[in-house]
Amino acid sequence: MLLFIEGYPYSLNGMVRDNLTVRDVLKDVVSVPVKEERYAFEYVGYCYSKVAKDVIFFLPKVVLTGEQIEENGDDTIFGASPQEIIDFESDKIKSKFTEEGCKEYKEFLSTLSIWVYRAISVYKQTHNANILESKEYQTESRGRKQKHNTLLDVIIALRDFNRDNQDYFTFIVKNVHSGYNRINWTKTITSSHAFIQSDTPVYIEPVNKKKMVNFDEELLVIYFSILNYIRETHGFSFEINIHYHLINPDKLRRTYIKKNMGCRRLKQIKYKYFSDKALRIWDLCYAFFDREYKIAMNRQAEDFLLAKNFEHIFEVMIDTLIGGNDKQNLPKELTEQKDGKLVDHMFIGQGLIEQSDIQSELTYYIGDSKYYKRSKNDRTQLGDKSIYKQYTYARNVIQWNMNLFLDGDSNGEQPQLRDTLTEGYNPIPNFFISARIPNRQKGGSKFLSFDDRELKTQEGSVQLNRQFENRLFDRDTLLLCHYDVNFLYIVSLYGRDNKNAQSAWREYVRKEFRNRIQSTLNQLYTFRTIQPREGMDCYQFISDNFQRLNGKLYRPKTDGNYLVLALMKEEETDMWEVLHVKPETIRNEVDKNKELLDSLQTHFYVSKPFMLDTELHVEDIENVGTLNKLPKPEFKDIMTGLVRKTDTDYADFYNHTAKNYTMERIPTSINVMDIRCFLPMVGGDIDGYYKVEKVYFGTKNGKPCLKLNLSSFISLGKAKVPIYRIKMQPGELISKELMVKLYERRI
Repeated sequence: MLLFIEGYPYSLNGMVRDNLTVRDVLKDVVSVPVKEERYAFEYVGYCYSKVAKDVIFFLPKVVLTGEQIEENGDDTIFGASPQEIIDFESDKIKSKFTEEGCKEYKEFLSTLSIWVYRAISVYKQTHNANILESKEYQTESRGRKQKHNTLLDVIIALRDFNRDNQDYFTFIVKNVHSGYNRINWTKTITSSHAFIQSDTPVYIEPVNKKKMVNFDEELLVIYFSILNYIRETHGFSFEINIHYHLINPDKLRRTYIKKNMGCRRLKQIKYKYFSDKALRIWDLCYAFFDREYKIAMNRQAEDFLLAKNFEHIFEVMIDTLIGGNDKQNLPKELTEQKDGKLVDHMFIGQGLIEQSDIQSELTYYIGDSKYYKRSKNDRTQLGDKSIYKQYTYARNVIQWNMNLFLDGDSNGEQPQLRDTLTEGYNPIPNFFISARIPNRQKGGSKFLSFDDRELKTQEGSVQLNRQFENRLFDRDTLLLCHYDVNFLYIVSLYGRDNKNAQSAWREYVRKEFRNRIQSTLNQLYTFRTIQPREGMDCYQFISDNFQRLNGKLYRPKTDGNYLVLALMKEEETDMWEVLHVKPETIRNEVDKNKELLDSLQTHFYVSKPFMLDTELHVEDIENVGTLNKLPKPEFKDIMTGLVRKTDTDYADFYNHTAKNYTMERIPTSINVMDIRCFLPMVGGDIDGYYKVEKVYFGTKNGKPCLKLNLSSFISLGKAKVPIYRIKMQPGELISKELMVKLYERRI
């Protein structure tokens, strides 16, 4: 096997084997530049080189670790440079690794070749095949036997034999089953009881003819059990029309493969077979159980085995495994944004503050997959362009969501990101996903594991973008996290094409995204719930203190009677500094937090700090008020008075020219300092009112009285409306609204 790594610049004149250079072994496989001395091949996949008479495996770039080995260049997960491992069958490789190490790596490469092939095959079923290339592979023939290289060779040979020999299988099974299930009447009559029905004996338990053991059938059982195992384990599609009682895939793995029973049993029955077809089946089955066995593989066939721009396939894999069909169900404006940006991964899920299944209380999860080679310290380096592009995705989504609700086009099918009470925004989880294969030093027991399904957090990879400090719920506060997935697990899960397994991992990884982003927020912010005190106008308090509270409060439930308060943590100074927040800024904000908490206590019950978790627990408190807008109290500033026809100033009031008014009895049920206007009932009728310039106490006939200096008259209409003694008494304070209703006779 010859190994090349995607994106690594090879010396084209470097020797591979048998005086063949890199240029020689690849020129009949891919396009090789004539004048270049070094060249990076952007392929991933598996093919055959006629010149080298060997298979070539283009490994994905994630096998590079980014570490340097002296002057040999980048290291690989194999602990050797890419140039050293080209010929993985060479004596140099065998001397570099232990025998057990070589065997482990070969097993890994064999398995990886299957999953890369399967990933390409699954991708080809539903996507444009422009990035795929049809290349030659070895197929079984009648020629000279040669050593197999990978399990993929055997699987393809098994697949091709099954596809090309359906008539042979049908013929064998027809002969094997001829006469089977016919009733043995002699044994039935002698050993079974008959019931007489209408003078006719009826046998309830007839005895069938015994099925004879057929060694052709046992071989076919092993053969089709292998196909069934490959179908279940690797997702290959095989046509199996013969209904044998097959060996369970788990039993095949445990007993026939791991305990080598497959090879032993095949050796025991080999002498039974003479036909070319049966011997070919035996060869293929034995090669499956023991991949060192030699079978004839001299002919070439073609299949889609090679992919360029593998990052696009990786993006599709991540989108399928994490997004499922959710992205297709989202409005196109969210994923294909108007500024030309295309969102890699997006789905709607549980909000970070509170778990809820109500659509309007959910939030958008926005992700971008990065198929980069690893750099030093086992990390993926992201450029500023990628980071700010990810922020732009979120801003566009927020604006689209705002427009949706502002225009009144929401039909309850989309989350509502902005809370109308506090004008706080539901945080949008924003993340990168990159591929990794753990190296031996850091991978431990999970080194080269295809079963490691865990999501890894890249240390120190949190990014923060904001316009204001200490405003988590602000639309411009965007937190960006970075996670790694095991490339080997992803490619095998996608290649298996098992919808149930994919759905299970999708549920796991979505929960992990939420939990881990919550954990990051818990490190940065202190969270509290606040509930309104009974009798306090909390709605007005929020409005009056909007600038102090903006971005710090959020109402996670549309009709909830509590708010969540998020404030910066002073004890996380080091982490804030990593996010480029200055220490003095942290101290200033923390001081303001203390003042804000004291102010909130006047109108709200403020809980103890809590951590964001799966569910938000709100304390059950008595005498809780409301967050709803309270009706405004009626503003009464118009005093009523009576002007009799016998009064000396009656004509002045009748003609709307009065300048003064004296009330002989000082009203005690009102605050005279609230008087702003005067409504005279002239002869018991009203048609307008006066503005009051001055209110003061005086005397009349030696008794205290209330005096008003009047200014302009404001008419209510041409008609005079009688209200005295029916609706109102002199000396009352009324509102303008009541006065208008009285005049319009609506009361």
